Amino acid sequence: MAFSPRSRQDGQMADINMVPMIDVMLVLLIIFMVAAPMLTTGMDVSLPESRTGKNIESQAPVVTLAGNGQYEFDGRVMMPSQLLAELKTRATASAIAKGVVVRGDQHVSYGKVVELMDLIREAGYTNVGLSSQQALPEKGGDAK
Repeated sequence: MAFSPRSRQDGQMADINMVPMIDVMLVLLIIFMVAAPMLTTGMDVSLPESRTGKNIESQAPVVTLAGNGQYEFDGRVMMPSQLLAELKTRATASAIAKGVVVRGDQHVSYGKVVELMDLIREAGYTNVGLSSQQALPEKGGDAK
């Protein structure tokens, strides 16, 4: 008994139709492309503006201090004791060299920022950076 395309008597196809699978994959791709930015935003903070700040790309971990005084680290809201414990567990020699970046809301009191910096230093990190947003250039001057 030979197997050939002509030997099919019942009219059924043995080929897999790829079009529905490709359609499903494209829909999933679109869903993930739309959903991914929403998952990585974290807390909304209003960063203070700086005219002299530099844009530095850093691999340092980021601790966010929200306007209501809550701490966020690694996408999770934490109490100060939890944050200290988490920072201590990640305090390797290479992590300490990178330091920690603080994203503090501009409406948070200075004392809360200092408390957070003390907490970070207590965990063993010596390099603490402050994050700000670039100030818009002032309009005005001599327009001819």
